[in-house]
Amino acid sequence: MENHLLCFARLAHAVARRALPVLLSKYARPAYRPSSLFAALLVKEHLRLNYRGLEDLLRISGQLRRLFGFLSVPDHSTFWWFARRWLSAELVASALAETVRRVKRDGQRCQVALDSTGLWLSHTSRYFEWRAKRERGQRGWLKWALAMWVGPQMLLAQRVRPGPAGDFPDLVPLATDASAVMAFDEVIADAGYDSEANHRFCRETLGVHSLIPAKKRRSTKVIATTPYRQEMHRLLNDPGDAASKRAYRQRWKVETVMSVAKRRWGEALSARTDFTQRSQALLRGVVYNVNRLVLLGISA
Repeated sequence: MENHLLCFARLAHAVARRALPVLLSKYARPAYRPSSLFAALLVKEHLRLNYRGLEDLLRISGQLRRLFGFLSVPDHSTFWWFARRWLSAELVASALAETVRRVKRDGQRCQVALDSTGLWLSHTSRYFEWRAKRERGQRGWLKWALAMWVGPQMLLAQRVRPGPAGDFPDLVPLATDASAVMAFDEVIADAGYDSEANHRFCRETLGVHSLIPAKKRRSTKVIATTPYRQEMHRLLNDPGDAASKRAYRQRWKVETVMSVAKRRWGEALSARTDFTQRSQALLRGVVYNVNRLVLLGISA
């Protein structure tokens, strides 16, 4: 059986070659291709290394150097510069879409589940923050929102913003980005995404079915007064509709994915600036998908 890390690195490099251009700038030196640097950053995040640790890993691993096409080992500052200069949300989204392309089939449609979780910012210890009274309120952690293809448990889209924040504004951008990656028939989400506007967007703009429980607002007796929310109350509350309830129970899989990601790659981000923190969180989504491809037995 082939080494798991080599399988991951090979898939990461194959995804990067398809998702990234050969050169990101006409002034860029071709010593290290962007696809190779991006794949190396995926390995760094997968192994929870820092930039110096990634440089050390490449120095002792001739297989990884040959796989990425490195004639010499890049300095750790090269990886830092590439991440700081080029690791945009659009580039990461392109890589995420490439991982999905390796699983989906022509004409295949799917069910999409939405949820979000928080990622701590850990460039200082929590003890130091407590002693220095540096709890940063809304900037104390990032909210990582996901749109997941339920079947193979692959991420279709992701969004990162400061927390704490409500869930319902995330549905439109997540569903829009997910629909650009793959066609789907149904969106399922918890009550945090409940709003008539979200249902209208799914049904009337995207043309897909939505299952989002209607939660109580100000009234203790009347739960829903608008058409789509009334339909959700009828389908998902007791006695409800058995088929709708069975479909909605698939939502738990996205919570499993978030739990797996936190156990495997930690619940904290090590980056320091706002841009690199967001980039690291988004990169974690690509790392999860590449690792999922390895577990599904999909080769490069």
